[in-house]
Amino acid sequence: MKRAHVSTSFLVVAFVAVYLCHAEKPSMDKDPWIGWYRPADNNAFITTKGNNHDSILFVEPELEYPYHLIISHTPKAAHLWRAKKFSWRSADWEFVSDQYKIGNHYEYDDGVKVNGTYYIYEEGKVYTFSGPLEEASGKWKAAGTFPHKKCDDIGVYVEDGVFHMFGEHGRFPHGPDGTSLAHFTSETGLGDWKLVNAKAVDPNPDGGHKYGVGDATIAKIEGIYYIFCDRESKGSPYKVVAWRSKDLNKPFEYLGKAITPRSDEVDDWDNYRIQDPDIAYIPELGRYVMTCNMKDHDGNPGGHFPTLQGKQTRVIGVFYSSKELKARR
Repeated sequence: MKRAHVSTSFLVVAFVAVYLCHAEKPSMDKDPWIGWYRPADNNAFITTKGNNHDSILFVEPELEYPYHLIISHTPKAAHLWRAKKFSWRSADWEFVSDQYKIGNHYEYDDGVKVNGTYYIYEEGKVYTFSGPLEEASGKWKAAGTFPHKKCDDIGVYVEDGVFHMFGEHGRFPHGPDGTSLAHFTSETGLGDWKLVNAKAVDPNPDGGHKYGVGDATIAKIEGIYYIFCDRESKGSPYKVVAWRSKDLNKPFEYLGKAITPRSDEVDDWDNYRIQDPDIAYIPELGRYVMTCNMKDHDGNPGGHFPTLQGKQTRVIGVFYSSKELKARR
């Protein structure tokens, strides 16, 4: 039998093709913290009267009620919930107040607790309160400011006594976003903010304004810093995307979409857009969770939403990380 002759160039091409098929995917595809899932098909945390958005989740294991959730509603008041055990269902939480007064704002960007004091940020103002959140309504003090003209719709992260703020910078022409996220720091969280990088998160590295970003939330997971934020483009509504960096003071790299609306379905609360994430680690679950603003335009499922026009519905949705992290590091 004659032996077929195979050219060297063919062998090289074949080897390269096999290698590419089996080569490791880029590291960002392997990152487990872009894999978020719905703990139930209808993962809606439904409150009363509709138009629920921009939630702030506080997790304090040492308290009788370790979980508190502030949900923006109208400029007159927010809603306050609390729970002894974490659940994605509002039915498992105690509704403390639908008249929770902080500072007469339509929404609140973010909140942290440092040395027994709560800080809440919105529209260039910093509100503080020391004591139980259940007793804070109407008692929040406007104690500081931040440069919201250069850094708005912010997320705040505190490390080693330094407040790190990431927020909308630049003008996105197709929606209320920035063309990047700027990074500012403060030693008090109340003022004297210093610019670190106007493009700490840059969705438009080639210039222009294709993507708008905003409403960041930050966590340090297994030694890496992660930012989750809104992203939209013209004709493409909000979804939550992920970024990471080994150094909080260096630019973040884009990982991909973390949570997206089910735009190809019609019977869900989240079939138009998902935005405004807030991340927290839940010890009893051994996972991180994110609470987000979910919105649909078709009114299916419907509800009584008198402060929204037409058939729109807006509720808070709860999402779980796909990776467990029993021992938080």
